[in-house]
Formats: sequence, structure tokens, C-alpha cells
Amino acid sequence: MKIKYKPEENEIFHIHTFRCKHAEQVRDEAYVTKAIELGAKRIVFTDHAPFPGDIFKNRMSIGELPEYIHTVNEIREKYINKIEILCGLEVEYLPSYDSYIGELSNMSGIDVMVLGQHFYEHEQGVYSFADDDKSMEYTGCFKAMIEGIKTNYFDVVAHPDRAFRRRKKIDSEEKEIIKEFVEEVIANKEIYLEKNYTSMRRKNQYKEDFWEMIPNQIGILYGYDAHSIDEMEEIWNKVYRKEN
Repeated sequence: MKIKYKPEENEIFHIHTFRCKHAEQVRDEAYVTKAIELGAKRIVFTDHAPFPGDIFKNRMSIGELPEYIHTVNEIREKYINKIEILCGLEVEYLPSYDSYIGELSNMSGIDVMVLGQHFYEHEQGVYSFADDDKSMEYTGCFKAMIEGIKTNYFDVVAHPDRAFRRRKKIDSEEKEIIKEFVEEVIANKEIYLEKNYTSMRRKNQYKEDFWEMIPNQIGILYGYDAHSIDEMEEIWNKVYRKEN
């Protein structure tokens, strides 16, 4: 039985690798050695999960998944006395792939499942990233996140407020779906929400109004969402200086 993920202090959470096709072309071990140098106690890889048939871009191919798991777990053993290393996946919840996502959550070598809803499914084979009008994208993304939470496949919901990136402000309609989302998170009890440092560095992706609606009983962690070693180091240094 897998140990349920829980955040740790001095943890570097949410790291992507070269396999996602939009990250720095360096080996996984380079992130680990830099994390050790910085003084981190744990590093959590959460690369974008592939889907059967490689139907989506900007992520590892289905053929790379076994190698990703093997490599991260091999590095874990190499540095076992210096840093804790976890292997995870960031996955969109798409109802047509429910069984497959369930298989990923139970896969040997996968420690953490992150729900990262970058788009949603209208129906099998039809996805929101192809919509001409994306102004109401947040509704579909939040409904997908709510359904994903209900499955109990996931440990963390990444950057939930990023679903509002096309909204100038959070108003009454937006608040209604946030309330529904919060109710499901509370019902789950064990899932965490991620405040995303990379979202904070980008225009209109971090929504303080959203986080003001999250009650204290919900667990919150901070994620790097780093796609390069420099990004990881820069975020670590800013966080460290702020806390000290």
C-alpha cells in the first residue's frame, strides 16, 4: 500500500523534466544535485503525464513513462542519504480516460498524483483548448477538477486559481463555482491545494481573491512548477530570503 503524500518543510515541490518538451534539456539528476546544494530536504518530480496514443503535445510520450519512473527511482536510491526524492505525475482529469488515470495512480514507482487542469473535455476527442471562445473556460476546468477530486486518484490540486486566467476579476458567478469546489475539497479531507510560485510570476494567473475564499481547514502547499534549474534556484532563493 502506498504512503499518502504529505508536504514537508524545505521541500521543492512540482518539478518538470526535459521529457515534457518545454523544459530545460538537462538530466533529472541535475535538479537533485542543485536541490541538495540549496539545502532542500525533499524534491518532488511531477512531470506532465502522457495519454494513450500521445494525443496531446507538451508532455512526455507514452513510451517515455517507464523510463521516467525508473530513472527517478534509481536516482532516489543513489541519493537516499542526502535528500528524499519522490516521483509524481501532473494529470488533467478527463472522464473518458478515468480508468487510465486510475491505473497511473496505482502504478508502482509513482508516489504523488497532481491534478493540473490546463484544459477540459467536452466529449471524447473534443477538448477546450480548441474552443474559439475561451472566456468561460474556468467553468469547465473547475467542473473537471471537482470530478477529479471525487475519484480519490489525486494528492494535490495544482494552481486551481489559474483556471481564472482569462477573467479580469472574480465576481458572483466565479464565487459560486469556487464554493462548490471548496465543498468537494473539504469532503475529500486528504487533498492539498497548491499555491503556485510560477503563477505568481505571471500576469493574471495567481488570484488572491480565490485564496481568500479557501478556509483554514484545507491543506495548502507551495509549488515551484519549475521547468529549469535556474527557475528552481531563483524561486528557492526568493522564498528563503523572505522567510529569513
